[in-house]
Amino acid sequence: MTDIFDIQQLAENKWQAKYHGNYGIYTIKMTLDEKLKPTNFSCTCPSDYSPCKHIGCVEDAIKERLRKIEKLPETKKQTPTVADVLNKVSLDELRSFVVQKAKYNEDLTNAIMLEFARKLNKSNENIYSSILCKSLSNISFDMEDYYEYEEGLDLEILDEWNKKVRDFIKQKNYDEAVLICKACIEEYATWVQQQDDDIVDYVNPEYENAFFDLLKKIADTGKMDAKTLYDYCKTEMTDKKYKTGGFLDEFNNLLAHLAPQVNPDEFIDSQKKLLKQVKDKTSYEAEKILRRMIDFYNNNQQADKAEELIESNVQIESFCKKTIEKRIVEKKYTEAKKLISDYILKRNPNYLRDWNEYLLTIAQKEKDIPTIRKISLEFINQRFDEKYYRIYKSTFTTEEWPVKLEELVKRYEEQNKRWSNAFDSNIADLFKAEKAAERLLNYVEKHSTPEILEQYHKAFANEFPEKTLILFRKAVDKYAEKKLGRDKYEYINQLLRLMKKIPKGEKLVSEMVAQYKTVYKNRRAMMEILGKL
Repeated sequence: MTDIFDIQQLAENKWQAKYHGNYGIYTIKMTLDEKLKPTNFSCTCPSDYSPCKHIGCVEDAIKERLRKIEKLPETKKQTPTVADVLNKVSLDELRSFVVQKAKYNEDLTNAIMLEFARKLNKSNENIYSSILCKSLSNISFDMEDYYEYEEGLDLEILDEWNKKVRDFIKQKNYDEAVLICKACIEEYATWVQQQDDDIVDYVNPEYENAFFDLLKKIADTGKMDAKTLYDYCKTEMTDKKYKTGGFLDEFNNLLAHLAPQVNPDEFIDSQKKLLKQVKDKTSYEAEKILRRMIDFYNNNQQADKAEELIESNVQIESFCKKTIEKRIVEKKYTEAKKLISDYILKRNPNYLRDWNEYLLTIAQKEKDIPTIRKISLEFINQRFDEKYYRIYKSTFTTEEWPVKLEELVKRYEEQNKRWSNAFDSNIADLFKAEKAAERLLNYVEKHSTPEILEQYHKAFANEFPEKTLILFRKAVDKYAEKKLGRDKYEYINQLLRLMKKIPKGEKLVSEMVAQYKTVYKNRRAMMEILGKL
């Protein structure tokens, strides 16, 4: 029995299937091009690969189904179509049949509502709200099928209504598009409020902003009354159901989008009131409000006000950094350093690297050698970094550097003692940057694993090809002796290819392959992979 089931063609070139997987049932969706190759696809499995293996399996299953249809005799292909049957059915018969079937078929009900609900929308009531309310209430999840690494559960009914909005926008039927967006925002917020937190955490967070984004798109057409939508937002967002999640942020972002056409001053005043309610002015909540105001000013040719807002709120890390960068460009180094010291003193950040980066940049511009040495050494003290090593080295003369180099080597050696003479990439990277090929080779020789040789051999192979090949052979032989499995054999093959590029490597590799074919002749996968070499 195949793991694939319930293959359906949803529309031209669009397919859906179910798959019995190790962690439950996965839903696979895909769109195929004229050559039956996937152009768009998704799978609810937890795999980190894209595409996962299920995409290829379903693709093959669809092709096989289409091949079977193609092989049918012409007489079988010419079976009556739905259109042929409906031509013989009266309107009353058809209506009665559809109503009866829709009672027990949710997919059919949704399809009918998507296509024809607009014909009912004649009163002040938004008919889409009741339709969505019922559809969302029918959604249920088996949480045993979902795990923490799941990217997010999709609510297919909202996906379908999202597509319908886009269709209405293309048809320039903006009134219906707006009604659906409002209904989806309102009913989804209600649904979220009624769910357990653990379920909400799994639902794709994009549903919170998807319909707000569509309303912005509609507003940009200039074919709707911006003030009506603006007033709708102000009224609707007072409902307590929007207090969870990011709904209020989305309402405020939509207000920011509409405000230039409606009432810019009122919008800014509303954001100031929100900011005043936030007790911690260093918090993410405060930053969100400030960023909204800054973006509003920038989008409305008021860059000076945006800049003023940034500089008056340097208690927020990102704003402080932006102000520091501006001071550095303006060559106001003293002011920049004061901003850095004040922020570190008041905020005591756990991560000082960014701030030291600024101090180092200023020291370089001021040619402050002692500070350059101090900070760049701090950057390479625990972990080698070639960028800061070169800055540190540049502050010493050719005569001074050898002494400092040995001090740095000794520093790394002292740090490494606790690891019982383990390989230290800091020392190896330092020798590599110094182009000290022989010292690097001698150091690697003490710890010559295939991985280490692969990483560092290019720095000394041309100067010492014979010794490099000896180290490689010893390491690869030892690896081949103990490591089993196709992926391990592929790695051996990769190492042998590296060896072939070293002078006189071709001959040695040939000898090693001949040896392996004799010693490991019963490893079929290994023989196959070595044959590719």
